[in-house]
Amino acid sequence: MDTWKITALLAAGVALAIIALLLRVRSDGKYEIKTVDLALLIIPLLLVALGTGKLTGLDLFGVKADLSALWAEAAQTTIKKQVAPAATANVQDVMNVMEMATKGGPTELQRLLERRLQALEFKLGYGGYYGPAIRNYFDALSGSNQLRTVVIDNPDGSLFGIFIASDLISYLKVTGDQGYDQFQQLLNNGDDTARTELSKLPGFVAATHAVTAATSKRDALARMEQLNTESLPVMDNKRHFVGTVERGKLTSSLILSVTDKLEGRNAGAP
Repeated sequence: MDTWKITALLAAGVALAIIALLLRVRSDGKYEIKTVDLALLIIPLLLVALGTGKLTGLDLFGVKADLSALWAEAAQTTIKKQVAPAATANVQDVMNVMEMATKGGPTELQRLLERRLQALEFKLGYGGYYGPAIRNYFDALSGSNQLRTVVIDNPDGSLFGIFIASDLISYLKVTGDQGYDQFQQLLNNGDDTARTELSKLPGFVAATHAVTAATSKRDALARMEQLNTESLPVMDNKRHFVGTVERGKLTSSLILSVTDKLEGRNAGAP
């Protein structure tokens, strides 16, 4: 877990405790630290420990559990339920809609946004991409905060890699026309040099780092940690893009899995 996230959780715990104290003072209560205040401080620490897997044992209010086995078991389950299928459109579809919008007014563009597209798909070596048009697509789709992934496919439809949309678009906005022209040329060429240059752009995750629905949560999280990314592309058995999986969902699913098993054991205890 990133340092800033840990700091934010701890700060949230302190803030909750302070708010509890202030409310008690304003309601003519005594200014004293109670158990609930300590709990508010400890909860963020427990979440950090659970999220990072560093909490391996628990002995609290008569509940004892060895969490190491529970963590190991939960981490070996697959990411299938955490895969987020992406509503995807290729650039040709978007281009057709935007051309109709130019002729028929904003209604067609509104229909495009209503499709809630989360991924925009490009194909290497297509040859027909145009920098200013790409800028228009990104401006139209990213303005609604829906576009999350830019998918780059090989000519045969298999995945070459993805870009985290916000990272790529931020870079292109800074570089302006020059950046969009470069992006256009690399996509249209699609040769080995172009592939190497594309992989250097911000937010890129190569297909070689993609996972499948059968990948374990542990392996997916380890790969995210290695790449310092919050999400990974997910492929099917034909190496086609099917969606993404995010660190936050995997972490929360592990915590829920462990806590559910703890609750089950506690409920079954005499």
